[in-house]
Amino acid sequence: MIKITKYLRVNVLTIALFVFCIIFNKADMLCVTYAVMILHELAHCLAAVCIGLKISHIDFYPFGVNLKLKNKLVYSLADEMILYFSGPFCNILFALIAMIVYSRYPNESVKFFYISNTMLFCMNMIPSVPLDGGILLKKIIAYRLGYNSANKIMTVISAVFSAMVMGLGIYVMYITKFNFSILLFSALMIGNIFTQSEKYNVDLTKTLMFNNKKKKSVRHIVVENECNYCDIVDKFIPKDYNMVYVVSDDGKVKDIITETQVIDKLTTEQVL
Repeated sequence: MIKITKYLRVNVLTIALFVFCIIFNKADMLCVTYAVMILHELAHCLAAVCIGLKISHIDFYPFGVNLKLKNKLVYSLADEMILYFSGPFCNILFALIAMIVYSRYPNESVKFFYISNTMLFCMNMIPSVPLDGGILLKKIIAYRLGYNSANKIMTVISAVFSAMVMGLGIYVMYITKFNFSILLFSALMIGNIFTQSEKYNVDLTKTLMFNNKKKKSVRHIVVENECNYCDIVDKFIPKDYNMVYVVSDDGKVKDIITETQVIDKLTTEQVL
């Protein structure tokens, strides 16, 4: 990555892509595409600042723009939804504006701007992690059922939608005889399913640590003696206060661990 400014980094292949498009007179389309992606990420930046997060930098890749945050501590589900839906909302808003402008002043650049915003909105709202729609759905499921269940459910949902997008990509490539962009996108989606492994759940741990709202119910969790703390925290549900009962092989309760003790153990021993 080439550091342009404190907040901007550009991949070498991105520069090569621009050079390629300039040579073949496609630079205007590429600039519009990147403008749409920049608007998307700027909306995320604005939302992040509004909910108290700090921006690290923005990376420009050949096939996308990515916002990096210094901290990812979000205090509520509402803030999570604001953060992740802000990008797609920006795209659909500008798509509507472009549609109105095009209806009065027909222009191919405006038309492409409308199509690009619409496409980016539709792609990001696919319920597959790590897309915005997938992350939103995962956060909602996790809040109700716990992060362990959310991970399992989202893995299945992501696999189904990745297969559907791959099928569409194969069809488009067959019809156009060349356009493999959707097929490549589906490959990235499938690859993410097999690579998104975590030895701990940072999101859940932070939510439990900083969720100061009064919890109305207690969730009782039974684990075996050899169960580690990372596995235990995956069973927690943020909206409840979680109590853990450690049982021996003969079914007798050996220890009772509170939610606070689990979080303290994870943080003080740097399991995270």
